[in-house]
Amino acid sequence: MRRHGPIGLGTAVFALAIGHAPADAQRWQVDASGTRVHFDTLSALHSASLAPLLEWQRGITYATLSSGLTGFERSQLSMQGRGDLSLLLNPFSPLSPVRLEVVGIAGGTYHSSNFRTAMTRGEGRLHVVGRHVGGWLGGVAATGWTSHEASLAVARGPTAGLWGRYARTRVAALFTPLWFQGSWFPEVEGRLSATAGPLDLVGYGGWRHGPAGSGVDAASWGGASAAWWLVNQAAVVLIGGSYAPDLLQGLPGGRYLSLAVRVTRRRPAEPSIKPLGRPVYGKTDGAGWLRFGVPGAVRVELVGDWTNWQPVAMQRAPDGTWELRMTLAPGVYRFNLVVNGDRWIVPKGVATVDDGFGGETGVLIVP
Repeated sequence: MRRHGPIGLGTAVFALAIGHAPADAQRWQVDASGTRVHFDTLSALHSASLAPLLEWQRGITYATLSSGLTGFERSQLSMQGRGDLSLLLNPFSPLSPVRLEVVGIAGGTYHSSNFRTAMTRGEGRLHVVGRHVGGWLGGVAATGWTSHEASLAVARGPTAGLWGRYARTRVAALFTPLWFQGSWFPEVEGRLSATAGPLDLVGYGGWRHGPAGSGVDAASWGGASAAWWLVNQAAVVLIGGSYAPDLLQGLPGGRYLSLAVRVTRRRPAEPSIKPLGRPVYGKTDGAGWLRFGVPGAVRVELVGDWTNWQPVAMQRAPDGTWELRMTLAPGVYRFNLVVNGDRWIVPKGVATVDDGFGGETGVLIVP
């Protein structure tokens, strides 16, 4: 069973790190799970499901396709699908902390009883991106449809969010008050994720107000997941929690507990960086360059105090290393590499200092 939660939080947080990439970044995974779910309108059910996911990223574009096939008791079947597309634009200078994001989402469900739903959502967001914190303001418009209703449900409203990261921990919060059927439905959601060795942990929680006279009760939800990676291509995933009713698609809320086996191309991981045996900074014909080896990376960006900690894309050289043409004046600089739009790392063999946020920053000395 797959539940599509409040829309936009994961997309926005991921998109904050997107830069201009010279190569494709693709990831796929398939979850095979057994679930016990208790819908608000039904008694507890048991189900088995298969849920594939595909992520694709190139340059300013990030997209996901997800689906699920669920078999319930008494031979009932349910199918779900969803596609997300995010474009992260830089309308100002390459080193500007301001980004413009455009998001489009479409999805739907089908049940063997011939009950069907569909939804669309569009968002525009203006991001301000820092090294460890950031935020956005924007607007959203959404539609929903069910086979039991002839009319199309429409909602709209502003949206705002904040995110932060500390070492291998990330936190994000989203506020979206939606205007729906003549009433405001303010919704707040938070998400916390952390990585510790072979364990990936995620926790989430949210609350939605039910306006007086709307006939809709206030709702709260929350849950957590833990993925234990046996190898880089397989994990055991335990997920449990609750979710709120979907206003636009007319789907009930519920509680669930799921145990899954996840198979993927590879676990998102921090690539190791081996010293090149040559200077990382040099000059050729008066033009400066930085060069690093990053095995397994599909995208590498450099952030440093001389870029105001904004990502600058590195280019893959013919020998497989990553380089950036940039002339620096003599001095001492601090920097990190951002690998695959996610991991902040310091190359091995480079001196480090505490960054004041629980992590490390590399030190580059230009003679």
